[in-house]
Amino acid sequence: MTHDELALDLARHLRERTGRIVWTDMQLGPVGSPRPDVYSIEPSYTKFRPIAYEVKVSQSDYRRDITAGKWQTYLPFAAGVVFAAPAGLVERSSLPEGCGLIVRNADGWRTVKAPTLRAIETLPHSAWVKLFIDGMGREADRLIRESRPGLSDEWMARRTVGKKLGSEVSQILVERGYAESRYALETKRLCDAADGMTEEVREHERRIRERVERDAAEIDKVRAELAQALGLPANSSVRSIRAAAESQSYRLSKDGEIQELRHALSMAQRALTGGLSVPALATDGGQTA
Repeated sequence: MTHDELALDLARHLRERTGRIVWTDMQLGPVGSPRPDVYSIEPSYTKFRPIAYEVKVSQSDYRRDITAGKWQTYLPFAAGVVFAAPAGLVERSSLPEGCGLIVRNADGWRTVKAPTLRAIETLPHSAWVKLFIDGMGREADRLIRESRPGLSDEWMARRTVGKKLGSEVSQILVERGYAESRYALETKRLCDAADGMTEEVREHERRIRERVERDAAEIDKVRAELAQALGLPANSSVRSIRAAAESQSYRLSKDGEIQELRHALSMAQRALTGGLSVPALATDGGQTA
């Protein structure tokens, strides 16, 4: 792991395994104030024991820190100082007096030596302001990164580009993000509209189906009545009804009584027609005489 990766890994371990409130690479006050790699406070109302962690990934860096006494600058802000390093890098015997050691191996972090804790009442006002104001922003960023990795990566990329290439390029990326959001919104609206049209088509199909079913029921009713009139069962097929109707029509055309009635009706009609025309002829004859 790199130095920063090791520091983040330690911070994650402290949050998950000890429940401590953790800051990484946080300056404890104004410019020039100490900046421990990892800083943590136990969430307790009665025991104020902040601890500063100095992460080391090389022996040369560790020896240089010990020689310069960098770790001592943390003492006004911490009840104890702990060195954090890969397993085997730092010997317990080489630790400054009072300092602790925690090492990272393949199985995780392991405390080799606990620090000697000193009494500390509180922190300078500037340190509290820095921890809470900047710390809250960093914590929000961390939660975003852990909950939505893709979104946080894009946001971090925009911020990095803004720092390195200027606000104009960063603004272009922001506008691109807005354009993608608008595209997604419009696409959703179109999908919703299509769903609405589909529902309208379904409703139209339902109404047509109901009308067809009503017409079919009416036709079935008429067919049943016709079948019964022809002496057939109500559920007779169309072919049976047609055959019966043709048979009845044929019988009616061949029936003698029907033929005689038709002949009598024809003669009566002719007689009636002739009777109506007689008065007109008589009147004409009288006038001529």
